[in-house]
Amino acid sequence: MKLLKQLLKRMYHDYAVMFSGIDAKQAQQASVLLRKSGVPQIPTDYIVFLTLTDGLSWNGLELYSLSEHERDNGSFKYVGLLQSFDEQSQNPLLKNKLILGQAPEELIAYYPVQNEYQILDRYTYQVILKLPRFFDVLYFYTGHLTESSNK
Repeated sequence: MKLLKQLLKRMYHDYAVMFSGIDAKQAQQASVLLRKSGVPQIPTDYIVFLTLTDGLSWNGLELYSLSEHERDNGSFKYVGLLQSFDEQSQNPLLKNKLILGQAPEELIAYYPVQNEYQILDRYTYQVILKLPRFFDVLYFYTGHLTESSNK
């Protein structure tokens, strides 16, 4: 969790839009409710992320919150997991996957059947990369922040 906090701090200082984290118990309860709605279970390490920031937007990367967030002027809504699932659930290529976010040309998914995170091509839905932890996904997109700070 320490590395995750450090990485989020670097993203924040690099102008990431972040939201107040949610209570872990609230996230677990929401995960159970979503599961009853047919949404795949939210992975534990993503719940940890949600306790630190309930979604974020940075440099074209969007990681979904538990629920929608609206910008101050109401001109843009940040997507929540349930809204994302509603949009993606009709696509048979995304069956049994939970879309956690997106980048300009990729979707970020959790595939509980294999207990893995997947980076998918946003247009073909083909798996580009499989990763074991959410931190690895975040590092995949932000690793240059860590590397540049070590120089």
